[in-house]
Amino acid sequence: MIRTGLAILLLLGTAADHAPAQRRMLDVGDAMIHYDVAGQGDAVVFIHGWAQDLRVWDDQVPVFAPHYRVVRPDRRGYGKSTGDADPTADPADLLMLLDSLGIQSASVVGLSGGAGIALRFAVAFPERVRALVLYGFAGAALADFPVRSPRGPAFAGFAEIARTYGMDSLGKAVFASPLAWMPPDQPWPKDSLPVWWREYSGRDLLDPKPQSGRVPPPRWAQIPGLRMPTLILNGDHDLPFALILADSLERRIPGARRVIIKDAGHSAHLARPMQFNQALLTFFATLPAR
Repeated sequence: MIRTGLAILLLLGTAADHAPAQRRMLDVGDAMIHYDVAGQGDAVVFIHGWAQDLRVWDDQVPVFAPHYRVVRPDRRGYGKSTGDADPTADPADLLMLLDSLGIQSASVVGLSGGAGIALRFAVAFPERVRALVLYGFAGAALADFPVRSPRGPAFAGFAEIARTYGMDSLGKAVFASPLAWMPPDQPWPKDSLPVWWREYSGRDLLDPKPQSGRVPPPRWAQIPGLRMPTLILNGDHDLPFALILADSLERRIPGARRVIIKDAGHSAHLARPMQFNQALLTFFATLPAR
């Protein structure tokens, strides 16, 4: 395992040739999960957030695939995966995906709602998680966090905008909100929103389905029981509630590390990919060798 700061900088600068990602579909019974795999080595799973798909991690693949086995699923109901959006089923889908790939344990990186999936998975299947990265976690996966999240009312408002005014208006509202804050030197493109947003159907807002309850949300009292190495990561302009929750998780999870990326918001890996990648590589370099 590479452990020096110089070596990490060399990895960050690597856009080395590697085999193209292999795109596949996995039948999990009530849905087909689309995913891709690139590279060899210890497995790293990147889980996207709400309204996104695996392409939100495109900047990470050329850096990590030369050194790790990078797995990127589309969560059910998003991207090319079928089925209805269901965060209680996503961890079970991930378990089946790892089994299908012969991966006994992986470092699991989740963004926002994807961090909620990563946390559910870590609590339900801790033996399958080598390391956990909770990035921009806003608390939706916790059953009983003592501070009420503003996320619920905000998403209810998004659903109303989508139903009443359409997806174009929803996009304008989302990308003008604190959820999509970007630094002035890295604004969202004026002429078009990211491709993953343009292809987001909004079906989870327009026609929501009951959750299956397949993997229940963890309770606050279970969090100190996490024993895998954990990194909690945010941009300094992340949602205020996400920053409050990150403070609480840092104190609650034994040995948790904390990184705050300067001049970045909820999508820090898009605004500051070099700093984001360095934070992950530095963290992975501390993991016990296989």
